[in-house]
Amino acid sequence: MSDATPKPSASALVPATPSARVRAGFAWYAERLLRRSFATVRLAQGSDDALRALAGTTGGPLLLAYSHASWWDPIVGTFLWRRHFADRPAFAPMDARELARFQFMRKLGLFGIDPDDPASIEAMSAYLVAETKAAPRAVIAITPQGRFTDPRDELVVRPGAAALASHLGVQAAASVAIEYAFWNERLPEVFVRVERVARPTAPSTASWHRSIVAAMRGNAESLAALVRARDASAFQAALGKGAGAHPVYDLWLRLRGKGRSIDTSHRHAAPADLATADGGSR
Repeated sequence: MSDATPKPSASALVPATPSARVRAGFAWYAERLLRRSFATVRLAQGSDDALRALAGTTGGPLLLAYSHASWWDPIVGTFLWRRHFADRPAFAPMDARELARFQFMRKLGLFGIDPDDPASIEAMSAYLVAETKAAPRAVIAITPQGRFTDPRDELVVRPGAAALASHLGVQAAASVAIEYAFWNERLPEVFVRVERVARPTAPSTASWHRSIVAAMRGNAESLAALVRARDASAFQAALGKGAGAHPVYDLWLRLRGKGRSIDTSHRHAAPADLATADGGSR
């Protein structure tokens, strides 16, 4: 018979150990990291207003359902938290095995679960019910897809977010879609679109799930269309210059009176257009 200390079950929840000071410091670092790694963070028009309205909501915790394409997602989420929800504590689930590697993240409000164990939903709900009693204005951030997915794949939403919305009595929720793409800069850009989730008239896990799925899928499709269109006017630059190819080249263009960014309004003519411009096909 072994006298080794028994290990916790796979479904055991690892609680967060929130620290306002650590959270604020990490939020500052996250913004600095985004500035260094991306040319611009762009918010689709209307997204900033949606977040501002969400931040002003009273009566219970807020739920943010994020798409999950990249390691950068929580960094972007931290940036948005600092921009709009810095006066609210934040909680987010994370794979307990990964959280064990990055224990400091517990101080940011992250708690550990086994995303593949159905029992985790009940444990997570019970944990957050207790936490939000002490902090009723909390922001709950969750990635309902449960794993990294390509934005072009069909969006499959797990029921955890809906269960939380139902059990916590969430009054307001939003879908946050994020993409990362290269436009006209040396560095990639971050693109974010926010869409409110319609609160069901008769809130239940099933009705919340339908609302969350509809919002997340519609939001992801809308953001993808905006990113493909490459129209900067459809976005608000929330971080970074959002223009300019290179500082030296930028200066050279300004000295020559040719502006400070690559002109994306000019479209390459199709062969038929070229033929017409040349007086007709030959």
